[in-house]
Amino acid sequence: MSAGGAVLHVRRVVMTLGVATAAACGTARGAATHGGVVGSYRVVAVQNRDSVTGQWRDLFGAAPAGYATYAADGTHTLQFTRTPAPTFGARDDRAGTDAELRAAFLGFFAWHGRWRLDAARQVIIHEIEGSLWPSWRNTVQERPYRMRGDTLVLGDTLRARRVFVRVRP
Repeated sequence: MSAGGAVLHVRRVVMTLGVATAAACGTARGAATHGGVVGSYRVVAVQNRDSVTGQWRDLFGAAPAGYATYAADGTHTLQFTRTPAPTFGARDDRAGTDAELRAAFLGFFAWHGRWRLDAARQVIIHEIEGSLWPSWRNTVQERPYRMRGDTLVLGDTLRARRVFVRVRP
């Protein structure tokens, strides 16, 4: 390799290392800014406390199915469904009875939009752009949160809690 070629090679290596270091620092900075919340999560519990008995009620069954995603760019999606999922007797999604359609609607929940963290208040602020529930569209939903390892808990844990576990490759 000529002297000029060696210099060019060293410059490429240094540039590659610089880009990789900058990317890593940006990711670390983003993770710190987002309180470790950035990631995809599987829902494991959707519960409200019964005001009379004090017991937790599973609103979407004992083992709900679904995911929540909090992206570093500030976008967010959430969807979960009751298990077992409601079915239609006619096996035709467009031919459900009123009762079947109601059960399907009440057995599924979804929203999407933007999110940000208020670490001082330990709150995730969800700016809902679209939701299955029409009254939630274009609203702001604040949720207290707690991160413990790969577990994200949303809600005040006195009246409501939504528990998610980080999805790992």
